[in-house]
Amino acid sequence: MTSYVFRVWLLPNLPLELEPDEEVWRDIEVDGSHTLAEFHEAIFEAFERWDSHAYEFITRNEDGIALRSYVHPQLYDGGPSWRAMDDAEIDRFIDQAVPDDASEDAKARFRELQSNPPPEGNAADTTIDELNPEELGALSYTFDMGDNWEHYIELQDTRNASLDSSPVVVDEQGDAPSQYPDMDE
Repeated sequence: MTSYVFRVWLLPNLPLELEPDEEVWRDIEVDGSHTLAEFHEAIFEAFERWDSHAYEFITRNEDGIALRSYVHPQLYDGGPSWRAMDDAEIDRFIDQAVPDDASEDAKARFRELQSNPPPEGNAADTTIDELNPEELGALSYTFDMGDNWEHYIELQDTRNASLDSSPVVVDEQGDAPSQYPDMDE
């Protein structure tokens, strides 16, 4: 069996006035047999959260293009990973948000995935191994769709050993902010 160490960066959250002076991240080791729901629980604990909310993982390729969404088990309905965009919406997005140096292949792949979204996955039924971490560009993870705690996740290390326990934090940097910052401060 294989285990993986992923670095989970907490991204700035401007509506919640979270813009730390240093990067805040946690390195979490997970076994290939762990599910995304178990990975979520590890992230939840690593960032000292206490109030459960919905979450979503999105797999991304090396160009950062969203490939598929994996949602909280209670949100899963087997529908598309996201709302399909029409050609005009896709063109506007490419013009406004896609870097000019993006390859035509990347733009074509984006166009295909936005017009024909893949079915969403259930985080409780999807293992880390199923994501093929060594081929995956990255993951994004959103916790609490109201406050939108955004995270960027990237593979740091692959180990040829089984992790015989729950996922574990193996390194960290920065203080985890309060799940509900005091906006009066």
